[in-house]
Amino acid sequence: MTTPTDTAPLRQELERVSASPNERSIVDLIRGNKPELQKLLGPSLTVEAFETAAMTYLRMQPKLYECNPLSVVGGLRLGAQLGLSLGPLGHFYLVPHAGEAVFIVGYRGMVELAYRSGKVRRVSAVVVREGDDFAFRYGTRAVLDHTPSGPPAGREWTAVYAVAELVNGGKPFEVLYPEDVEARRKRSALGKDNKGPWATDTEAMWRKSAVRALQKWLPQTQASALASVRDETIEGLTTDDVQEVEGEE
Repeated sequence: MTTPTDTAPLRQELERVSASPNERSIVDLIRGNKPELQKLLGPSLTVEAFETAAMTYLRMQPKLYECNPLSVVGGLRLGAQLGLSLGPLGHFYLVPHAGEAVFIVGYRGMVELAYRSGKVRRVSAVVVREGDDFAFRYGTRAVLDHTPSGPPAGREWTAVYAVAELVNGGKPFEVLYPEDVEARRKRSALGKDNKGPWATDTEAMWRKSAVRALQKWLPQTQASALASVRDETIEGLTTDDVQEVEGEE
């Protein structure tokens, strides 16, 4: 008796053969780099689960199949190296731009990396809206107070802040105004063209901007430092140990 498990490899191969050359190249690269991906993922996540999430994401973002295959797989490899999840958790995104896949760390990915230092109890980022009771000051008696005035719908965004509670008792925070976020958006290749999560998940990108500003006060790890360097960049994603594989035509 044939079971769904028995037919899965055949279905996958039929899908691969019927795909475009670029799509086949990406699929072959993902499968050919499985051993390296598993090493990067460690024991917490199987490469099969990572591959499934990647293929689901690619089906939802078909424009990625028009990108340089090495940049797509390089972005997936970087996500695995950072231990971040691609998909509903929003840890990171891959967004097509000028024929390349751009790697973007999401707001939740930034927070996840902060927690992994083991020195951070809590990180949160909140958008302040018109009418909220909001006040802060820096210095030796730093304080931040925010009381929302009601449901958020329809009220203009006036600021965004990120605050952390550290294991040692510190509570650093950073506040950004709309012009600060706008300046960060314009420095992004995707943001200045209003593409990717800057267009589809704008509030999350405001929050991420505040968390990025807060990072200079947070304990850093190798992963969080790497994420900051590679975030919203293309350079390096095509050369970092992505093994080129000859797929069958």
